[in-house]
Order: sequence, then structure tokens, then C-alpha cells
Amino acid sequence: MPRAAHLGDWLTLSVLTMLWGTAFFFNELALASFPPSVLVAGRIVIATTVLLVYMWGKGIKLPTRGGAWVPMIILAILGNVLPFRLIAWAQNHIDSSLAGILMSVMPLFVLTLAHFFLPGSRLTPSRLTGFILGFAGVVLIIGPEALGGLSDNMTLWGALAALGAAFSYSVSSIYARRLGATDVVQLSAGMLLAASLISMPGATADLPIVAAPGTAALLAVAVLGLFSTGLATLLYFRLVQGPGPAFLSIVNYLVPVVAVVAGALLLDESVSSSIFAGMALILFGIALSELGGRASRFLVGWQSAVQRTRIVTD
Repeated sequence: MPRAAHLGDWLTLSVLTMLWGTAFFFNELALASFPPSVLVAGRIVIATTVLLVYMWGKGIKLPTRGGAWVPMIILAILGNVLPFRLIAWAQNHIDSSLAGILMSVMPLFVLTLAHFFLPGSRLTPSRLTGFILGFAGVVLIIGPEALGGLSDNMTLWGALAALGAAFSYSVSSIYARRLGATDVVQLSAGMLLAASLISMPGATADLPIVAAPGTAALLAVAVLGLFSTGLATLLYFRLVQGPGPAFLSIVNYLVPVVAVVAGALLLDESVSSSIFAGMALILFGIALSELGGRASRFLVGWQSAVQRTRIVTD
């Protein structure tokens, strides 16, 4: 059962927000020297090393049964290889801040998919309204005019790739929930190990086109692997097993803000008023989707308590 959050949890959440929010900035630096396939493989291999070392220190072992690796391989594709590749490809065509904002729609995808694939997760009116608001925010950010000239509009395709990455993360999240109780450290380490093996062939094929990578690009890949993926995964576990997913959901509101600030300050990216308005719609949609149900349950509970009190006093 989740416990109350303390100061250490808030500090952990702040660090996790910075690691995930600045990942788009470091992607931008790395893509200056590496194609997406090499960037993704390097990031995953480094993160895998971090998780395996952590497991060794904790005395946790990888599963030996072949069947146990099937969900790890599925999660490796949906939760690592595919979204990482889509984000990296997207950032070749759109700004890092825009990629960070579009990725923030993931909770809305999760809530919608949960209605169909997770028992007891109904698509309530507040969640449906939140999804509609989030979708309106995406349309506002991309702009209706972007729908013209689909074949050669790489900005639109980049935005769609970022949305595809968010959807892939969502499917991965739903699948992980359907697995039920499991050792999350073992599962994630196995997932990353499988992702390393899956991503290596593509990276090996593209490696010859890499010239002399710059120092900034090399450091960016190291940061993405060690911190944005490896350390962030361990911090994620700590929060899930401590104050729980409801507390962790706060990160959904903070990551796009960090991505926008990092892009504007460190990459000199311009952020238009329509992007700010679209981000506001997306974040409001997430808040309505996640908090609307809790508010309804609180109101029902409060009304029940009032009725019981009246019965007693009468």
C-alpha cells in the first residue's frame, strides 16, 4: 500500500523530473553526431549496465525460465526501442521542446486504453473530457495548416512520431499492469537487456556512417544512458514502491515544462503562444482525467457520510 510522501520523495521526484525533462535537450546534442539507431543503442546499453550492476549489488538475479523473457522482450520493444527511436527520429525534424510537450499526452492514452484492457478502469466523463482537451491541445500545437502537404511535411511527421512514441509508452504501461505483481527491478533489467540485443543490429549497420563524434554528443549519450535512463529507472522504482503511482503522476505536469525551459534557454528554441496554449490544454486535460475521478469519489463519500449522520441524529 502506498505510504505518505516525505521530503526525500519530493527530492527524488524533482531529480526524476529534471532527468526526464532534459532528456530531449541531450537527445538534440547527441543527434548532431549520431543517427537515431546508434544513439538509442548506446543509451540502452549504458542503462542496462547500470541496472545489472544495481541487481548484482542487491543480489537479484535474472530469470532462468525462457517463458519469463517473453514479457520482457515485448516491453523492451514497446517501452524502450520503439519509443526511443521514434523520439530520436522526431527530434531530427521538430524542436526538443515540442517533442517534450507532445510526449506529455501519454497519461491520456493510458487512461483511454485502460478502459478497454484493464478491468475496473472505466472511461468516465471527466476522463473522456480530459482526452478531448488534450487532443485539442495537440491540434493547436501542430496547427491545422500542418495537415496540408502530408508527403513532404517533415515537421508534421516529426510531431506524429513523437505522438507515436507516447502511444507506444502507453501500450507498454497497460501491458505491464496486466502482468500483475512482479519484481520490478528484475523485470526492468531484463527488459533493458533484451532492448540492448534488439537495438544492436541496427546500430551496427549505421555505425560506419558516424564520422568523428563531437565531445558534446558523446557526453550527451553518456548522460542519457547513465542518468536519463539508468538512474531514472531506479528512482522511478523507488517512487512506485514508496508513495505510489498517484504521487508519481505529478511528473506528467513538470516534464514538459522542463523540456520547454531547457529548449528555450540552452538551444535558443522559440516557443509560440499557440504552443503554450496547447501545452496548457494538454496539462489541464491530464489534471481533469486524473483528478476528476478522485473528486467524484470524494463527493460520493462525503454525501454518504452526511446521510449516515442524518440517520443517526434522526
